[in-house]
Amino acid sequence: LVQLGRELARAEAEAADLPSELHEAAEAGDAGRVQVLLEGGADPALRHVRYGFRVPYDVAKTREVRNAFRKARAELPERWDWAAAHVPQGLTEQEEADREERERAKAREKKKKAEKARKERRKQEEAERAAAAALLVEATAGADLAALSASIEKAQGVGCDGAELERARERLAALQFEATDPAAIARREREKRAAAAEARLNRLTGGAP
Repeated sequence: LVQLGRELARAEAEAADLPSELHEAAEAGDAGRVQVLLEGGADPALRHVRYGFRVPYDVAKTREVRNAFRKARAELPERWDWAAAHVPQGLTEQEEADREERERAKAREKKKKAEKARKERRKQEEAERAAAAALLVEATAGADLAALSASIEKAQGVGCDGAELERARERLAALQFEATDPAAIARREREKRAAAAEARLNRLTGGAP
Protein backbone atom coordinates (compact mmCIF):
# COMPACT_ATOMS: atom_id res chain seq x y z
CA LEU A 1 0.00 0.00 0.00
CA VAL A 2 2.86 2.38 0.79
CA GLN A 3 4.38 1.67 -2.61
CA LEU A 4 1.03 2.20 -4.31
CA GLY A 5 0.63 5.53 -2.53
CA ARG A 6 4.08 6.63 -3.64
CA GLU A 7 3.35 5.70 -7.24
CA LEU A 8 0.05 7.54 -7.11
CA ALA A 9 1.71 10.65 -5.69
CA ARG A 10 4.38 10.48 -8.37
CA ALA A 11 1.76 10.13 -11.10
CA GLU A 12 -0.15 13.13 -9.75
CA ALA A 13 3.03 15.19 -9.62
CA GLU A 14 3.90 14.24 -13.19
CA ALA A 15 0.37 15.14 -14.29
CA ALA A 16 0.65 18.52 -12.59
CA ASP A 17 3.93 19.16 -14.42
CA LEU A 18 2.34 18.71 -17.84
CA PRO A 19 2.29 21.83 -20.05
CA SER A 20 -0.60 24.10 -19.09
CA GLU A 21 0.07 27.22 -21.21
CA LEU A 22 -2.75 26.43 -23.65
CA HIS A 23 -5.22 25.87 -20.81
CA GLU A 24 -4.14 29.14 -19.18
CA ALA A 25 -4.47 31.16 -22.40
CA ALA A 26 -7.87 29.63 -23.17
CA GLU A 27 -9.20 30.31 -19.68
CA ALA A 28 -7.83 33.87 -19.76
CA GLY A 29 -9.60 34.61 -23.06
CA ASP A 30 -6.34 35.33 -24.90
CA ALA A 31 -7.21 34.26 -28.45
CA GLY A 32 -3.92 35.54 -29.89
CA ARG A 33 -1.87 33.52 -27.41
CA VAL A 34 -3.99 30.44 -28.11
CA GLN A 35 -3.28 30.80 -31.82
CA VAL A 36 0.48 31.19 -31.25
CA LEU A 37 0.59 28.15 -28.95
CA LEU A 38 -1.36 25.97 -31.38
CA GLU A 39 0.85 27.02 -34.29
CA GLY A 40 3.87 26.30 -32.09
CA GLY A 41 2.81 22.73 -31.40
CA ALA A 42 0.76 22.87 -28.20
CA ASP A 43 -1.45 19.78 -27.98
CA PRO A 44 -5.16 20.78 -27.81
CA ALA A 45 -6.14 17.25 -26.72
CA LEU A 46 -4.00 17.37 -23.57
CA ARG A 47 -5.96 17.05 -20.34
CA HIS A 48 -4.60 18.69 -17.22
CA VAL A 49 -5.16 17.77 -13.60
CA ARG A 50 -5.27 21.43 -12.52
CA TYR A 51 -8.20 21.97 -14.88
CA GLY A 52 -10.23 18.96 -13.80
CA PHE A 53 -8.69 16.84 -16.57
CA ARG A 54 -10.46 18.94 -19.18
CA VAL A 55 -9.02 19.83 -22.57
CA PRO A 56 -8.13 23.48 -23.29
CA TYR A 57 -11.17 24.07 -25.53
CA ASP A 58 -13.46 23.15 -22.64
CA VAL A 59 -12.08 25.92 -20.43
CA ALA A 60 -12.37 28.62 -23.12
CA LYS A 61 -14.75 31.37 -21.98
CA THR A 62 -15.05 33.52 -25.11
CA ARG A 63 -16.13 33.03 -28.70
CA GLU A 64 -12.86 34.53 -29.92
CA VAL A 65 -10.85 31.84 -28.13
CA ARG A 66 -13.13 29.05 -29.34
CA ASN A 67 -12.83 30.38 -32.88
CA ALA A 68 -9.03 30.35 -32.53
CA PHE A 69 -9.22 26.61 -31.88
CA ARG A 70 -11.60 26.13 -34.83
CA LYS A 71 -9.35 28.12 -37.18
CA ALA A 72 -6.38 26.01 -36.08
CA ARG A 73 -8.36 22.88 -36.88
CA ALA A 74 -9.15 24.22 -40.36
CA GLU A 75 -5.49 25.10 -40.98
CA LEU A 76 -3.96 21.98 -39.34
CA PRO A 77 -6.57 19.26 -39.80
CA GLU A 78 -4.14 16.33 -39.56
CA ARG A 79 -1.82 17.51 -36.82
CA TRP A 80 -3.99 16.68 -33.80
CA ASP A 81 -6.91 14.54 -32.75
CA TRP A 82 -9.38 17.41 -32.90
CA ALA A 83 -12.29 15.21 -31.89
CA ALA A 84 -10.48 14.26 -28.70
CA ALA A 85 -9.74 17.97 -28.23
CA HIS A 86 -13.51 18.65 -28.37
CA VAL A 87 -12.93 21.25 -31.10
CA PRO A 88 -15.91 21.34 -33.50
CA GLN A 89 -15.77 21.78 -37.26
CA GLY A 90 -12.91 23.92 -38.51
CA LEU A 91 -13.51 27.60 -39.22
CA THR A 92 -11.82 29.17 -42.23
CA GLU A 93 -11.14 32.90 -42.47
CA GLN A 94 -13.81 33.21 -45.15
CA GLU A 95 -16.36 31.41 -43.00
CA GLU A 96 -15.51 33.67 -40.08
CA ALA A 97 -15.82 36.75 -42.30
CA ASP A 98 -19.20 35.52 -43.56
CA ARG A 99 -20.39 34.89 -40.02
CA GLU A 100 -19.27 38.35 -38.90
CA GLU A 101 -21.07 39.92 -41.87
CA ARG A 102 -24.25 38.04 -40.97
CA GLU A 103 -23.97 39.31 -37.41
CA ARG A 104 -23.42 42.88 -38.64
CA ALA A 105 -26.44 42.57 -40.94
CA LYS A 106 -28.51 41.24 -38.05
CA ALA A 107 -27.35 44.14 -35.86
CA ARG A 108 -28.24 46.65 -38.60
CA GLU A 109 -31.70 45.13 -38.97
CA LYS A 110 -32.21 45.20 -35.21
CA LYS A 111 -31.16 48.86 -35.12
CA LYS A 112 -33.49 49.65 -38.03
CA LYS A 113 -36.43 48.02 -36.26
CA ALA A 114 -35.63 49.82 -33.03
CA GLU A 115 -35.51 53.18 -34.84
CA LYS A 116 -38.83 52.45 -36.55
CA ALA A 117 -40.37 51.57 -33.19
CA ARG A 118 -39.02 54.81 -31.70
CA LYS A 119 -40.51 56.87 -34.55
CA GLU A 120 -43.88 55.16 -34.20
CA ARG A 121 -43.79 55.73 -30.44
CA ARG A 122 -42.95 59.43 -30.93
CA LYS A 123 -45.76 59.76 -33.48
CA GLN A 124 -48.22 58.18 -31.07
CA GLU A 125 -47.03 60.42 -28.22
CA GLU A 126 -47.44 63.52 -30.41
CA ALA A 127 -50.97 62.46 -31.32
CA GLU A 128 -51.80 61.92 -27.65
CA ARG A 129 -50.40 65.35 -26.77
CA ALA A 130 -52.42 67.01 -29.53
CA ALA A 131 -55.64 65.32 -28.39
CA ALA A 132 -54.97 66.19 -24.75
CA ALA A 133 -54.19 69.82 -25.67
CA ALA A 134 -57.48 70.13 -27.59
CA LEU A 135 -59.43 68.78 -24.61
CA LEU A 136 -57.54 71.13 -22.31
CA VAL A 137 -58.45 74.19 -24.40
CA GLU A 138 -62.07 73.10 -24.54
CA ALA A 139 -62.25 72.47 -20.79
CA THR A 140 -60.51 75.76 -20.00
CA ALA A 141 -63.19 77.62 -21.94
CA GLY A 142 -65.94 75.91 -19.97
CA ALA A 143 -67.01 75.89 -16.34
CA ASP A 144 -66.96 72.16 -15.55
CA LEU A 145 -64.56 71.69 -12.63
CA ALA A 146 -64.33 67.91 -12.96
CA ALA A 147 -63.71 68.01 -16.72
CA LEU A 148 -61.06 70.72 -16.37
CA SER A 149 -59.27 68.91 -13.55
CA ALA A 150 -59.24 65.66 -15.55
CA SER A 151 -57.96 67.40 -18.69
CA ILE A 152 -55.13 69.06 -16.72
CA GLU A 153 -54.06 65.69 -15.29
CA LYS A 154 -54.13 64.10 -18.75
CA ALA A 155 -52.19 66.98 -20.32
CA GLN A 156 -49.53 66.76 -17.61
CA GLY A 157 -49.18 63.02 -18.18
CA VAL A 158 -48.44 63.37 -21.91
CA GLY A 159 -46.24 66.48 -21.65
CA CYS A 160 -48.43 69.23 -23.07
CA ASP A 161 -47.33 72.86 -23.45
CA GLY A 162 -46.56 74.56 -20.14
CA ALA A 163 -48.23 77.86 -21.03
CA GLU A 164 -51.53 76.21 -21.89
CA LEU A 165 -51.36 74.18 -18.70
CA GLU A 166 -50.74 77.33 -16.67
CA ARG A 167 -53.83 78.99 -18.15
CA ALA A 168 -55.85 75.90 -17.36
CA ARG A 169 -54.60 75.85 -13.76
CA GLU A 170 -55.51 79.53 -13.37
CA ARG A 171 -58.98 78.83 -14.73
CA LEU A 172 -59.34 75.85 -12.39
CA ALA A 173 -58.34 77.99 -9.39
CA ALA A 174 -60.91 80.62 -10.41
CA LEU A 175 -63.66 78.01 -10.75
CA GLN A 176 -62.75 76.48 -7.40
CA PHE A 177 -62.88 79.93 -5.80
CA GLU A 178 -66.26 80.67 -7.33
CA ALA A 179 -67.58 77.34 -6.11
CA THR A 180 -66.78 78.20 -2.50
CA ASP A 181 -66.86 82.04 -2.32
CA PRO A 182 -70.06 83.26 -0.61
CA ALA A 183 -70.27 86.36 -2.80
CA ALA A 184 -69.89 84.31 -5.99
CA ILE A 185 -72.49 81.85 -4.78
CA ALA A 186 -74.92 84.67 -3.99
CA ARG A 187 -74.31 86.19 -7.42
CA ARG A 188 -75.09 82.91 -9.16
CA GLU A 189 -78.26 82.56 -7.14
CA ARG A 190 -79.34 86.07 -8.15
CA GLU A 191 -78.60 85.27 -11.78
CA LYS A 192 -80.66 82.06 -11.54
CA ARG A 193 -83.59 83.90 -9.98
CA ALA A 194 -83.40 86.67 -12.58
CA ALA A 195 -83.34 84.12 -15.39
CA ALA A 196 -86.33 82.31 -13.89
CA ALA A 197 -88.28 85.59 -13.51
CA GLU A 198 -87.51 86.54 -17.09
CA ALA A 199 -88.73 83.17 -18.28
CA ARG A 200 -92.01 83.57 -16.39
CA LEU A 201 -92.49 87.07 -17.79
CA ASN A 202 -91.89 85.84 -21.33
CA ARG A 203 -94.47 83.12 -20.87
CA LEU A 204 -97.05 85.63 -19.55
CA THR A 205 -96.50 88.13 -22.34
CA GLY A 206 -96.16 85.52 -25.07
CA GLY A 207 -92.50 86.34 -25.67
CA ALA A 208 -89.74 83.94 -26.44
CA PRO A 209 -89.25 81.30 -23.71
